[in-house]
Amino acid sequence: MLQVLASIMVVLVLWVTIPAPDLTLKITQIALGIVAITGVGLRHLYPRTAFSLAFVSTVVAMALGLTVDPLLLAGIALNSVAARRGRRAFAPWMLGVAFAGAFVALFLDVAGSEDDMRTVLFSGITLCVAWAMGVKTRTARDLIAANAAIEERMRLARDVHDVLSHSLGSIGVQAGVAAHVDGLSQVQLRSTLREIEQLSRSSIAELKTLLSMTRGTDDTAAFAADLSDLLADTARTAEQSGVLTSITATGIEDLPVAHHITTHRIVRESVSNMMRHSGATRCDIEVIATERSVAITVTDNGCGDIPHVHEGFGLLGMQERVDLLGGTFHAATSDTGGFEVSAVLPLAQCEDGEHE
Repeated sequence: MLQVLASIMVVLVLWVTIPAPDLTLKITQIALGIVAITGVGLRHLYPRTAFSLAFVSTVVAMALGLTVDPLLLAGIALNSVAARRGRRAFAPWMLGVAFAGAFVALFLDVAGSEDDMRTVLFSGITLCVAWAMGVKTRTARDLIAANAAIEERMRLARDVHDVLSHSLGSIGVQAGVAAHVDGLSQVQLRSTLREIEQLSRSSIAELKTLLSMTRGTDDTAAFAADLSDLLADTARTAEQSGVLTSITATGIEDLPVAHHITTHRIVRESVSNMMRHSGATRCDIEVIATERSVAITVTDNGCGDIPHVHEGFGLLGMQERVDLLGGTFHAATSDTGGFEVSAVLPLAQCEDGEHE
């Protein structure tokens, strides 16, 4: 709409202000201007047709002496052509324009028609610039789309990693306990198998949720479970593997969806890493939400920082999740010798101080 208004201003300034010798030419001038404006208006639907209308009407008006428009309207339409179909900022036809301009400027006698030749040369420059800017727009748009696709793949990879690493890690720990503990009764064995079954079903359900989100399902509906319940499930899984787990959680009832998901993922991945690598017997989970931020801390009494843990994708995925929310993340040996994961996620503030 803005470009159509700009084209109307161009016609009023560079067309209508040019005096026409008689009424017929004045009507012709206005009609050609309307055709050029129509071309600009059609540039998104039919870019090539739009350029043809704007270019031909302007050239005819220039030949009749009814405009001094240096193909500005045609340039607007050509910009849309380049933005949709252009591949290179320097098109082959630009070389012809450059040679023609150089030939006119150097070898032709333009005495008495300097203004006309200047308008023609300026028109060529206008078209070249319009094309180059259109190709630049197309390149930027393609780059944005490519980056969006990469970010979506990374997001899905993080989510799938978090789901599978937690479930498979927990299943591995429980299966290992069942396989190596002597004297395990049939009742205990069946209980362990039921827990493994429940973990596998839960993971399959969550993977379905992730896939449905990639097809446009609303995040709020996909993660409707209370965060306190999700944290309790994570703690219960740790306790089933023999790790005494405590939870302290306050102010988490009305967190935004992104903070809800990120908090759940960080706690669950931290607990999964603890179960697989640390040899810990105790784990403390703390999630404190205030009006300004969400502070997450997961600490165990295991063997501390293990180098090969940093080689995987778990800590990297947590760092990326925190970065997306503009927070801070830290994972290292705690003061007591175990391993500690901590993150602070800032919360956007409404004018009244409440969470958005």
